[in-house]
Amino acid sequence: MEINLDFLKNSKYFNEQYPAVEKIYKLYTINDYRDVISNSRLLLESIVKKIFSLENLNQYYPIRDGEYRNLRNDTHYLRSEVNYPLSIMDLFDEVRRMGNAAVHDSKLEPDKKQAWHCICDLHDILVFLINSYENKDLYYIRPDISMEAQTDEKHYFYRKSKQPNTQHIRLSDHKTTKKKQNNHQKKLKKAKYYSSTPKKEDKQNNTQPTISNTKPKETIFNKIKHFFTQK
Repeated sequence: MEINLDFLKNSKYFNEQYPAVEKIYKLYTINDYRDVISNSRLLLESIVKKIFSLENLNQYYPIRDGEYRNLRNDTHYLRSEVNYPLSIMDLFDEVRRMGNAAVHDSKLEPDKKQAWHCICDLHDILVFLINSYENKDLYYIRPDISMEAQTDEKHYFYRKSKQPNTQHIRLSDHKTTKKKQNNHQKKLKKAKYYSSTPKKEDKQNNTQPTISNTKPKETIFNKIKHFFTQK
């Protein structure tokens, strides 16, 4: 499997990182795996500083007494300030931990697989950042990160800048919900009520006068009155 990082050359915000990426890949080709991982950590530091600049974050953020502003605290602060996918932030931590081990643990002998894994982490981090801040459609190496990092038609940076105070709704979820509502309304309009028993007439609402065809009953007084009228 080959990897191509030439997309950094034309990047608006991250083209400065291309020489470092090119150096890392050359170290990989000569089997210098320890330097691949240690230089990947150095590159991550410059990437984090660039994100601080793009997001206008305070580089002098508060820290606990006795601690220092290092890559570990920088990435932790970044987690609290930006809405990056969790899988992307995990790649930040993975490159940092691998780099620390390569620099400080002299007994550790990184192999080819570990070095390649570190390069792939950097690749997907940079793809996410360029897709997000420059509205590109670069491909990720890991399909699971691709699914999480890009969930709709607009990328992170444009969603954040245009709708900073509103919760984003996925486009697919929005379409599905709207479609269900329309179908439900159509079913309501077509629905009819059928009953096996005849409807009872409401006597209270029947205000029209009724005409009776039945003759009045003939009483004794009516017979006497009829007798005298005939005379």
